[in-house]
Amino acid sequence: MTNFEQEKIIQVVLYILNKTGGIDYYHVFKIIYFAEMKHLAKWGHRILSDEMRAIDYGPVPTKLYDAVKGKNAPQTRLADLLREAIAFAGEDAPNVLLAKGPADMDYISASEAEALDESIAENANLTFGQLKEKSHDRAWREAFQRKNGTNKISAVSMARVMHADEATLNYIQEQEEIEEALL
Repeated sequence: MTNFEQEKIIQVVLYILNKTGGIDYYHVFKIIYFAEMKHLAKWGHRILSDEMRAIDYGPVPTKLYDAVKGKNAPQTRLADLLREAIAFAGEDAPNVLLAKGPADMDYISASEAEALDESIAENANLTFGQLKEKSHDRAWREAFQRKNGTNKISAVSMARVMHADEATLNYIQEQEEIEEALL
């Protein structure tokens, strides 16, 4: 993960926290997930390069999840960047994240901000249970129930849940194949 990609994750989290006034990280993860789905279906590409994984309580952006838990993923300093930009609310609200400053909008495009704003409006006030139920969609189930040991949520599956057209789905599939070939 490049320095730019890591910084973009931080700026997206700051964007969400500034728009909501601070929110728990479970909500941050789900707001990102639904924004990613919207952006994929409309524009054919993800907002973040962080892989979505299906875990018990729903989808999470993997490297951001590790960073929130205080762990730097291999070859990243994301947890360190997160500590510099974001504060935990404290003992009374240990899961609530607060922005230490504004988001740098040089990292977030207008289309990404639109998807994030829609996701914030739709998901920020949902309860934990409502978010869990909503995020346990077909894309999450496919990854969570996969027998080969990987719980990576496919971008194609995410876009399909949002009823992306066939041309967009084909484009996303081609992009995923190119990315995998380059690894």
